[in-house]
Amino acid sequence: MAAGDIATSREVYVAFAFAAADLLVEVDEDGAIVFAVGAAMALTSKPARALTGQPASAMFIPQDGERIDRALNRMDEGERVRLLLLHTPGGPGRPNKPVALAGYRHPDRPGHRLLALTHAAALEVPEENRTPIGHLLSREDFSVLARRMMDEGSVGADTDQAYQLTMVELPAVEQVRAAAGPVKADEFMAELGDRLKAVSMGGDAAGELGENRYGVIHSPSVTASSIEAALTDLVAAFLPGDQPEPVKSATVALDAAGISSEEATNALLYSLNRFSQGEEVNLHNLAKDVRSRLSDTVGQMREIKEVIDQGRFELVFQPIVDLWTDMVHHFECLVRFPGKSSPFETVTFAENVGIVGNLDMAILNRAINFMRSPLGNNPSLRFAVNLSGRSLSHAPTARRLLSMVAGCPDLRGRMLFELTESAEVDDLPAVNAILQSLRKGGFQVCLDDFGAGSAAFHYLRALEVDHVKIDGAYIKEVRGSNTPTPYLKAIAQLCADLKVGTIAEFVETSETANLLKLLKVRHAQGYLYGKPMQPANIEADPMKGWAVNGLYWQNGLLAYRNQAPQAKPIRFPTVSNG
Repeated sequence: MAAGDIATSREVYVAFAFAAADLLVEVDEDGAIVFAVGAAMALTSKPARALTGQPASAMFIPQDGERIDRALNRMDEGERVRLLLLHTPGGPGRPNKPVALAGYRHPDRPGHRLLALTHAAALEVPEENRTPIGHLLSREDFSVLARRMMDEGSVGADTDQAYQLTMVELPAVEQVRAAAGPVKADEFMAELGDRLKAVSMGGDAAGELGENRYGVIHSPSVTASSIEAALTDLVAAFLPGDQPEPVKSATVALDAAGISSEEATNALLYSLNRFSQGEEVNLHNLAKDVRSRLSDTVGQMREIKEVIDQGRFELVFQPIVDLWTDMVHHFECLVRFPGKSSPFETVTFAENVGIVGNLDMAILNRAINFMRSPLGNNPSLRFAVNLSGRSLSHAPTARRLLSMVAGCPDLRGRMLFELTESAEVDDLPAVNAILQSLRKGGFQVCLDDFGAGSAAFHYLRALEVDHVKIDGAYIKEVRGSNTPTPYLKAIAQLCADLKVGTIAEFVETSETANLLKLLKVRHAQGYLYGKPMQPANIEADPMKGWAVNGLYWQNGLLAYRNQAPQAKPIRFPTVSNG
């Protein structure tokens, strides 16, 4: 039963009528609970009436106290807090209970906040996702937690009050394993996990990030030197008398640095991943380098965002030609950035830091406008737009994509999409559902760079597409040869069996084109048919601008012929065939 004055708190019921909360709480300006209703006993092991007058932090374990204070401060500043994962005490001999907190500033009572608590067992990390001995978070789950902590942010944007992420390198792990034997080594790893978790936020914000490398998210009151000291003592207890390699650490504040929390988190993870994956990189110089690297990453992100927001990029077009008829099947839309000879590094960076969705949608919007312009508005001109796998894996970007495409019924049959494999696709069924929505809407789909990655054949099995573009590495192998490689033959035969169209890229000679015909590869792209270019802008007859580099109009269709008259196109620098 509710504790507090229900009559004067009617707005609380209205505010939370659709919250699906298990426990509803009102907290005053001093942080005390003045009203509670719902499944308090199940969540906090206390009846609702016993919560009234208690500080809000009393509902949770002591390790979460600082996070509660931060959340209340965020609500005071007018921010809505969503799905903050916390824990309430489980009682003697019982585990703590995971709960999700949401809340916001009371609309009518200055200083008061409205909180909703729900069961959150589904948000807990499954035991199988943890390290077997130390029960630390996996690298992936630690990254998710870092993102969540970054989202919580620092109070008043004060870096000194931000959560801290300390990276630890512990070379002595291998020495302990070699000297102590398997049983003692397991004891060491269990104690290592306990010590890292003990200094972390909530007692469970520590993870194993790589070989002998660990991460801990903690409050500003915990110092990197204290973490180093705790681990040094642990190593000394298992290697008495030895001189193990020292513990190395570096700490970075999880502050948003003036950009969105998602961007800051992506920049942080990108920077740290470079350390964890580099063969010759260790944490010895991380303390002095990571902040500047993070700043460089954030600066590069901002630069790319400005380019996207201001539209400071150009589209160029490279023809894909039917090998059997010499007719242009479509053009691939390729992006070019100011001052860059190749877009590869920029696009890859955008994928790694999580902003490629914005880039893909900006390019798609530019391509749509071009297809409706005098230069591109012709029924025989078709264009393929690249989409990163990460864009399709990101639900908001995918929804935006489908919304934009739904507004283009006039481009059905003329606009295609290429799914690039430069970023691995995680949720293939979800991505396939999006691709099928595009295909049902009249927009063909091509799987780009097929054969380049280990997951290529897995992709083709999971994703229904109209075409695959054979990676250029296989085409380069047959230059100057009359014999295709077994791999190229296998790819061509597989696609023929699956009734999937094929496009070969990096085709530069007639001999290569003839060999591809023998393999029944249908389409080709490469310098033989033209470099990426823009059509000449001929106002009197815009379509004449496409008749360059061996392309010419024949019965209302663009065709390829080496001997066609040449016109001077407007070109942009390029270093690749596609």
